[in-house]
Amino acid sequence: MIMKYIYIVLLAFTIVSCSKEMDVKAPDFDVQLEKLTYKVGDTVRFNFSGKAENITFYSGMPGADYEYRDRTQVEGGVPQIEVVTQYGGGGTQINSLRLMVTTELDQLTKEAVLAANWTDITSRAVIAKNATVTQSGPIDVSDILQPGKSLFFALKFVGAQDPNNAGGNWIIPGFNAKYILADGTPLPIANLQNAGWQPFDVINSANTWYSRGTPILDLVIIGGGKNAPVSEDWYVTRPLNFTKVSPDVGLPIQYIAGNSLSRYDFAGYTRPGTYKVTFVGTNVNVDAQKSVVRQLEITITP
Repeated sequence: MIMKYIYIVLLAFTIVSCSKEMDVKAPDFDVQLEKLTYKVGDTVRFNFSGKAENITFYSGMPGADYEYRDRTQVEGGVPQIEVVTQYGGGGTQINSLRLMVTTELDQLTKEAVLAANWTDITSRAVIAKNATVTQSGPIDVSDILQPGKSLFFALKFVGAQDPNNAGGNWIIPGFNAKYILADGTPLPIANLQNAGWQPFDVINSANTWYSRGTPILDLVIIGGGKNAPVSEDWYVTRPLNFTKVSPDVGLPIQYIAGNSLSRYDFAGYTRPGTYKVTFVGTNVNVDAQKSVVRQLEITITP
């Protein structure tokens, strides 16, 4: 009976001991700077005092801003694209290239491309008239962007059968899509290499868009010479979402298993401006974690 009583007491003590959570202390951690103004390219040294088991660094640059660590949508900015064009091969049908955009493409098939309601935005761009590489300038598509919808962009070649004018060759060595935030910061959306171009031949399979190089160097269509058959060909991007973004992330610079840092050097500021730098110090165990946030504002000059 006595042994049974002892067993019950020990079992109860074990259960209570196992259910007790391990305490974790908040980090005693701080950050200091020797000065608050630096030049582009300077190494900024952050000195640490106290201790934190884990430290994460947010530079304050686009993509690494602590304020936007939970942001998945942006608004109040301007969606833009820029296209670089070149026209050669003896071509004189200078209006044969059209820039198109839509929000209504259900799938990337020829049938869907032809059925979609496209907006011609060629008049918003500067397009090459000869072999001179020509920048389109920023093309604002704010009036076309709709909440919750992606944009599809297309290069549309329409070659006429003309005994006096050749279709020529179109070369596209540049494409960029970006979202200009309210503070003027450009948020990259896509470029020539990752826009996911898909060719669709509509009329005259002898002509079709294709890309050159790995990674892609340019996009090309050979339109033919004088009196070449009528041709219609599309090169369409993947869906580009201008307002959906990935949360900004910090850089882990110290782990619990690593050596404790007394300082951290960063030389990644390439643009002048004011940056809010954030360090998050965290102590953690299996039951809990506690963090402290230390922020400094620095100015980067040219």
